Formats: sequence, structure tokens, C-alpha cells
Amino acid sequence: GCGIPADEVELAFARHATSKLSTADDLWSIATLGFRGEALPSIAAVAQVVCITRAVDADTGVELRIAGGETQAILPRGCSPGTTISVRNLFYNTPVRRDFLRSDATESAAITAVVTQYALAYPEVRFNLSVDGRATLQTSGNGDLRAATIEVYGLDVARQLLSVDAAVGEGIDHVRVSGLVSPPGLTRSSRAAIHLFINRRAIQPRGQIAIVLEEAYHTMLMKGRHPMAILNIDVHPAAVDVNVHPTKSEVKFRNTTQVMSVLGRAVRAALLESGVHPWGEPGVPALLDTAQRRFELRRLGVSPESAWDAPPSPVSPASEGDWGGAWQQEPAALPASQPTVQTSKLPPLRVVGQIAQSYIIAESPDGIYLIDQHAAHERITYERLMAQRGVGAIESQELLIPQVVDLPPTAHDVLLAAADQLAEWGFAIEPFGRSLRIRAIPAVLYPGDLATALLEIADHLSGRGGTTPHGWREALLITLSCHTSVRAGQTLSFDEMRGLVLQLEQCASPRTCPHGRPTMILLTTTQIERQFGRIK
Repeated sequence: GCGIPADEVELAFARHATSKLSTADDLWSIATLGFRGEALPSIAAVAQVVCITRAVDADTGVELRIAGGETQAILPRGCSPGTTISVRNLFYNTPVRRDFLRSDATESAAITAVVTQYALAYPEVRFNLSVDGRATLQTSGNGDLRAATIEVYGLDVARQLLSVDAAVGEGIDHVRVSGLVSPPGLTRSSRAAIHLFINRRAIQPRGQIAIVLEEAYHTMLMKGRHPMAILNIDVHPAAVDVNVHPTKSEVKFRNTTQVMSVLGRAVRAALLESGVHPWGEPGVPALLDTAQRRFELRRLGVSPESAWDAPPSPVSPASEGDWGGAWQQEPAALPASQPTVQTSKLPPLRVVGQIAQSYIIAESPDGIYLIDQHAAHERITYERLMAQRGVGAIESQELLIPQVVDLPPTAHDVLLAAADQLAEWGFAIEPFGRSLRIRAIPAVLYPGDLATALLEIADHLSGRGGTTPHGWREALLITLSCHTSVRAGQTLSFDEMRGLVLQLEQCASPRTCPHGRPTMILLTTTQIERQFGRIK
């Protein structure tokens, strides 16, 4: 800092002397972490404190020693401009308080958590933390949030995080959300890696604000998993009350709805737009470079040499009707079917084969992908159903041979009672003795295990899943996507595998199924080379 004048250093440890408030109206424009001027005197009252400071325009500094709130000495001191405060023997004069301290490891962890929070909140400030002589945290203070994140979570994690930046409104209605969030494949078992700040003041990741953040990952996270996030919500100081909780770890907004809306949309947008840079590196161009175009042509079965003079063209998405429609096209015809390049959320993938009748092997410029065929088809089916439902009723496809399904009496009766409602989803059902006869299903669906799907639909209709119309619709979408998709253990032809991958590339969120499970895992070229001993 800029240091404290020698004639004011003792006053700095008096109660309220460093308050940021000049008038009562200042309470409506608090832009600092503290404002009452109580921190220094409170610490000095229960510890031995040494303050060494020198104002930038002073020739020499001063050293102030305080113990138990009483000044012990004040001496001239040669030092650099700025202020250094040392706190020793905490609670030495209040042994009852000291006895209630937890173990050294626990207290050190609490200190580390606080320093980590503010190292992320203020990347322009250099933080150094040592515990028992061991450097625990050291940030550069260069102002780059991602650089600070590297020091906290490591390079591999930091490079995967997605940038978030969105703002609306002006003046007291201004809201800006900025920072970093993890892609769906990078999660934690708790919210410990969620760092939330309001005007760069750390708050606890709980309540509505945490729910909105995690809801942005809807259908992308596995149950019991939580994202990583480093987000600052910037609002007008008068639009937030920071005194809701004694520790200021919770706040109350003047316009909660607007803040939550901006937060949810900003995070969701970052997740959906992450495919612009498919390898997670900032600055990777959306258009394929020469080497990537060669890989793309090779994936499609086209000789790179014979096609090299022609401009690069994308893979055509699968038709919106029959989910296998695009599989029937000749590979060489696909590049000519679209005149412009489309951005995919995935790197270019070349199908190699299938293992365990469940996983598709695909090669990419950055390694080998193992694609869960069932989870991938769930995502494809879910997004197609959602798109159709968004513009009206689901398109129905009549079955050549109606399927007869035996169900428990309760489910049987519930489904028949909701026949008209199910018709809007593309189903045509009728009684067939004690069974149901299914004459039609949604056109985009693969005829899978309809009995299990209909049982779950009956549960939703009975109120055991989705208590609101929106919740019921969402539950039905996920149920249909799961139970009518290609199953694990099903052999696929090469064209079927290739068609499934092509359609997955066109999905808005291709890396997770609607339940939040990953659709694919990557074995990087570096990992392969390390396993073969080519690199260390």
C-alpha cells in the first residue's frame, strides 16, 4: 500500500478510526470490504501486533508495537514504503478463547480458504501464504484471473475453465457477471470449488444463488456432482445489502430476479458457446486450419489430395426426421451438401470402430475418444424432442406392427386416462384387453424398451416425478430419451456409428447426456505416448 503517516499510525488502531463512512448516506454506497473501522483494534485487543509502515512521501518509517490493545512502543524505522502488520500469540490474554481454537491443521485450512478466496477475487494483488515455513500459495498479482487460478487449482484445471462475461442495465440497475466456470466434465463432489463474489466480497455458495448457478448446468451434471466456478457479480453498491449476516457471507439484492437471471443466462451461454474453441484453448479459430481440414476430409472418406484445391466444407447434420436418415448418404456427398462452415461443439471425429458393443472409438486431432453410444443417442434424442416440443406437438410415427405392452393395472389406467395428453407427445395408445397397444411413437425415437419408458411416464403422470407442468415435461423428455435410445450391448454398423457421431456433433451440449453423465472420454495423444514410454 501507500503507507500510513507516522503521526496517524497509532490512531489507526483506535476503534472506528479507519471507518470508510463520513455520513449516514455512505451506507448506501459501500464499495469496500469493510467500513466500520473495527478490524485493526479488534485484532490488537487479543494479540501482540507489530505495525511497520512508511508513507510514500516520508524519508523514514515507524514501528508500532501493541499488546492487548495497549501501545507498548513506537519507534522510527527504516523500511520500504507501504505497511506490514504482524500478529503473534493470538488470544494470549484470553485463554478461554484460545482453548476453543481447533487443531493447527483445521485453523490453517481456514486461513488458506480465506486467502485463496481473495487471491481469486483480486488477481491484481500479489498474495503469498506460507504455513510452517512451507509456501502454500503464491500469486503473481498480474491481474489475470486465469493466472491466479493456475496457482490455486493447477494448469490442467485452469486451462479448461470457460470465460463468463455478461452485463445488463445502467446505474443502480447495472448487473455484470464475470469470471470462469468449469465445463460439464470437470466437477467436484461438493461446492468447495465454487467461489462467488459480490462486488469482489466473498459470499457462501448456498441458497438461491448457488441453485441458479447449478441450474445452468441442467442435464449436464451427474447427480451429486457440482461445478467449479469463480464468479464476481458486480452491482451498484446501493443495490445490495451486505449486512444480512454478521460475517457478511450472505447478501440481499435490491432486484434479486434480475441478478439471478443475468447469472443463469451468462453461465449457460458460456457452456453452450464453449464448442467455439473445441480444445479449450483461448484463441483457437473456429475455422479449421490446413491440418484439421485434412483430418476432416479423411474422416469423411475423401482423399485430401484429390479435394485439396476445393474450399473446405462442413459435415452436413442429420435430417430432422428419421434419426438414421443422414447415415444413408455417401461420405463424399456430405462435404458438398452445405456451402458454409458450421461451428461444431466437438473436435472433428473419425470413427474407427466399436468395442464391447457399447462404445464407439473415434480419432481426433487431440487423441482418441471413447463415445458411450447410449448416452450419446440420449443427448441427440433429447435435443430433438425438445426442439420439436418447442414449436408444437411432437411429430408422430405410426408403427408398421403395433406393439402390445403389459403393464401393472395402475400404470395401465393412468396412461389410458392421459391418452390425449400423450398424443401431443406423438404416442397413440389404446386398450388391448389387460394390455396396451401402441400404434404410434414420436417420429425421432428409436423403438427401444417402450414398456419401461411407459412405466416411468405413468409415474410422472401420477405425480411421482415432476410436480409442475414444466417439471413433468422435463422428466418426460429425459425418460423418453433414455428408454428409446440405442442400448449398450447393441452392435452398430459402421454407417450407424458414423451417423450417430455426426448428429452428436450438431448438439448444443454434446458432452453429457440429459442425466448429466459424460457421453465421451478423451485419451489424449500425450497420455498414449506416456504409456508407451515415448515421453516422461
